[in-house]
Amino acid sequence: MSAARERGVARAGDVLRLPLTAREGDAAEVRVLLDLRELRGRDQAAAEHLSVLGEGVLVEVRVGGRLLLPGAWTERSLLDLAADGQHRPVRAGDLRLPAVVLGGTGRTTLAWGETRWPLQLDASVAIPASCRPSPHSLPELRRLVLHASGRRAEIALTLWQDPRFDVPWHDVRLVPRASWWFEIAQVPEGMRYADAAASQDVRVDRLLPASRM
Repeated sequence: MSAARERGVARAGDVLRLPLTAREGDAAEVRVLLDLRELRGRDQAAAEHLSVLGEGVLVEVRVGGRLLLPGAWTERSLLDLAADGQHRPVRAGDLRLPAVVLGGTGRTTLAWGETRWPLQLDASVAIPASCRPSPHSLPELRRLVLHASGRRAEIALTLWQDPRFDVPWHDVRLVPRASWWFEIAQVPEGMRYADAAASQDVRVDRLLPASRM
C-alpha cells in the first residue's frame, strides 16, 4: 500500500503530507505527478526534454481540498515526506506543467512543459528569476503553499512578508506581471496544457507510468 511505502520512494499518484506549521493537522496534500528519474527509465528523450525545466519531481499541492499549486517541480528530498495513505491515479489531464522562460535577449522561449513558444521580448525586458526554471526545495515549497493560502504573514522569513518580494514561483502562470507573456508567445487564451501539447504533436500520455496491478 502507498501508506507503507519506503521513505524516499513514491510512485505517481501517491499523496504525501507536508506539515505547514507545528500545529496539529496543519498540513498540505502533495500528490506526486511525475518523477523524472522514473521517466528516464521509460522515455529518455522526454525526460531530457523536461529536465531543462528543473530536475526532480512534478507535484500538485492542495490544502483543504483546494488546489493551490497546479504543477511544481521539486527537489527529490520531497519524497522523504510521509505518505498520508491516499493514492489518486494520475491522468493526462492532471499534468498541468509549469511554464518558464529559457534563453536571453533575442532568443527567449516560453517553455511550457515540453512545448516551446518563441517569445519576442524587447531587450529592455528583464526576465525575473521567478520565471526561470528551478526545482523547489522542501522549505521553499512550504513557503509557497503558505503564501498561496493567503498566510504570508506566517512565513518566518521577513523577506517573504514584504509585498515587493518577488515570490519564486518558477512558473510564468503564477507570476501576475508576466502572465501576459503567454499572449506575446501567441498561446491561445484559455488553452490547457493538453491542448498546447496536441498543437505541437507532443503526446502527454507517454509521461504517465504504465498501469500497475
